[in-house]
Amino acid sequence: MSLPEVATYLGMAERTIYVWAQQGTIPAFKLGTSWRFRRSEIDAWLETQRSGPDFSTGRRPLVDPAEPPMTRNMREKAERDAVEKQIADCVDEIQQVLRVEDKSVWTFEQFLDRFGVGIVQSAVDRLVKDKQIRVDMELGLDGEKVRVIRRRN
Repeated sequence: MSLPEVATYLGMAERTIYVWAQQGTIPAFKLGTSWRFRRSEIDAWLETQRSGPDFSTGRRPLVDPAEPPMTRNMREKAERDAVEKQIADCVDEIQQVLRVEDKSVWTFEQFLDRFGVGIVQSAVDRLVKDKQIRVDMELGLDGEKVRVIRRRN
């Protein structure tokens, strides 16, 4: 195909096709001083430019659609959900320890490394509210008072 034929075929300006051919954007070759194009290469190139689905074949888009940007409310909800998941995980771990270990007292601090103070405190508050545990202060090994978790009987 000649340059004017390609421009008509694509519905573009001849100048645009000429510039694209020079830049190597569109598949083309020079025959003497004229640019030439193979229809099969133009059609294949067009397929690589597709951003939507190919309705003739039912294929998926070549490019995944962009995720919509998160709004402030969406971000805040995602953060709250993440914190809630950590609290639930901490509650589960404390309950697991209560079921498995054969002792009646655990230090509050043993859960801090994994979850952090805020998450552990929220988990402990829930378990206290549900009357599964109680929190007391006791003297630790070095004589300092430490918070302990006790199984409720």
